[in-house]
Amino acid sequence: MTEIALKNQDNISGRIERIPVTAVHWRLWLMHEICWILGSIGLGTGTFTLASISNEFVMTSTVKGLVASIMFLGMFIGASLSGYLGDKYGRKKMLLVSIAIWGISSLLLAWTPNITFFWVLRFTLGVGMGAQFPMTQSMLSEIFPAKTRGRSICLLEGGYPTACIIAAAISWILLMFFDWRIVYLVQGLGGLCFFIVYFKIPESARWYEMTGNIKEAKKVIGEFEDKVIAHTGEPLPEIPDPIADVRDTSGKSKFAQLFEKGQMSKTLTLWTLWFCVLFGHYGLNSWISALLVSSGFDIVKSNGYVLLMYLPAIPGYLCATYFVETLGRKKMIFAYLVLAAVFCYFYGSSTTFTQLILFGCLMQFFMFGMWSLIYTYAAEAFPTKIRSTGCGTTSSAGRFAALIAPTLFGYLLPYIGSGGVFNIGAAVFVLGAIATSIFGVETKGKTLEEIQAQTEGIRA
Repeated sequence: MTEIALKNQDNISGRIERIPVTAVHWRLWLMHEICWILGSIGLGTGTFTLASISNEFVMTSTVKGLVASIMFLGMFIGASLSGYLGDKYGRKKMLLVSIAIWGISSLLLAWTPNITFFWVLRFTLGVGMGAQFPMTQSMLSEIFPAKTRGRSICLLEGGYPTACIIAAAISWILLMFFDWRIVYLVQGLGGLCFFIVYFKIPESARWYEMTGNIKEAKKVIGEFEDKVIAHTGEPLPEIPDPIADVRDTSGKSKFAQLFEKGQMSKTLTLWTLWFCVLFGHYGLNSWISALLVSSGFDIVKSNGYVLLMYLPAIPGYLCATYFVETLGRKKMIFAYLVLAAVFCYFYGSSTTFTQLILFGCLMQFFMFGMWSLIYTYAAEAFPTKIRSTGCGTTSSAGRFAALIAPTLFGYLLPYIGSGGVFNIGAAVFVLGAIATSIFGVETKGKTLEEIQAQTEGIRA
């Protein structure tokens, strides 16, 4: 084998990019999606079980708010830690740890004896969920080639609204016959997806390449190539020359590399975008029922109505998935955020039931659909050596917003009314749209290494 051929054999990123997308890719995506959905169900069950739990443990409204917030605190910490640890010790290891944490926490919630234990377990549940999402986000972005990477992650994030719908259905049905503990028992059984990851999902070959472990990287990508060849019956294209050195030889901490020249603007833009999206999403959805009840719309008390409000999320993320590779990331993020802001304003101003349904569904269409876009964008903006750290800290910026927004909106509600609260949410969405439009970079159609090379070119 010639020296050039040997060099290209070691070009793991190039080998990944030249593989045609087949059912082999989508089977791996499906396994990740199953784990994503099962890990996201915990975000929805709390909404539907809180009333039953508060009756058993005699919670005040303040305690209810703390119970809701403690999970987001856990997600903030989980995302922060897993991002760094995922870059240092591997994506798969941290994915397994995260699933074990939320699975065990869910099962223990079913047997919690008092409110103190409930708080602790809701916190650890949040740690596990917060840790899982950046790992899956990183792993999928590192196996799909540039031309389909955006759509694969957009489709993945569709698991969130799907999980909310499943959580609503599970809670609605089980609470008819059992108490709230059974809901968490069923939720905890989802942790069995641990074995899907352990036996069926390989470590990221790009991560092995970044750490300099080329032997393991070649083994992982070689097995993947063999599966694709067996599926298509055709040889793979030639391996291209390397575009950028993906190994981390800087000697700097992962966190410090987020703020290097050329990368810092991407980091700050992503943090701002995620803060704005999650501030508006969780701030408004956490209070949506109370806000509308105060306006005279008693119908929103029913779980069935909340389930109805989630349904537009499905076409919302499917639409985002279709156009993300056509129009690009920046244009789609800008459009979804601005349109979400428009319908937030009209939703907060609704005076009739017809307006409530129409503007509410349109608002959720864009509010849920934008999740697909921001997860895609975050996974592409960071080079492999800090991708997990970048995605983790970006998620943490959003989880911090999710922590403060519900409390802040609750404090402001008596002073500015429901219309004012929705106006603030709309304004924050517009801020995120403008920041991304001005400071963001377009990543559509570029390999992860091309995006890295562009950043390093700016740095030079």
